[in-house]
Amino acid sequence: MADAVWLRVIHVAGAVLLLGNVTVTGFWAAYLYRARGTVPFRPVARAILWTDVVFTLGGGAMLVVSGVLLVRAGGYAIADTPWLRQGIGALASSTALWLVFLLPDQWRLQRVDPADDATLRRLFLRWSVVGWTATALLFYGLWAMVSRA
Repeated sequence: MADAVWLRVIHVAGAVLLLGNVTVTGFWAAYLYRARGTVPFRPVARAILWTDVVFTLGGGAMLVVSGVLLVRAGGYAIADTPWLRQGIGALASSTALWLVFLLPDQWRLQRVDPADDATLRRLFLRWSVVGWTATALLFYGLWAMVSRA
């Protein structure tokens, strides 16, 4: 029983790190983009990239590992548990967007010449739209898991 409690603590902490980081990253990036004329763009974009990698990856790993262990300990059948399927699907979809679009765009954003406003705008717009979509998927997954609907 004590193991299950620790697994739930790790699971919730992972969700907090993951959701908190992706949400805050979106706001910091929007601030950076708006202030790009007065704030040194590249070092801040690099800091956003690395905090995103550390906290998104770390929180996601905590969430997935503890979630798998909780499913096994609880004897849940994923195929027969709609809220697990929905939560896992939302996390998988968000992760795919992060790996295919967001991380590559973050690498590009930290390397783009700050004077190349057209490229910066195009990259930032795509990163923002895809990023907020991925974030919405994570919040949907949270809702599915907590409400067990």
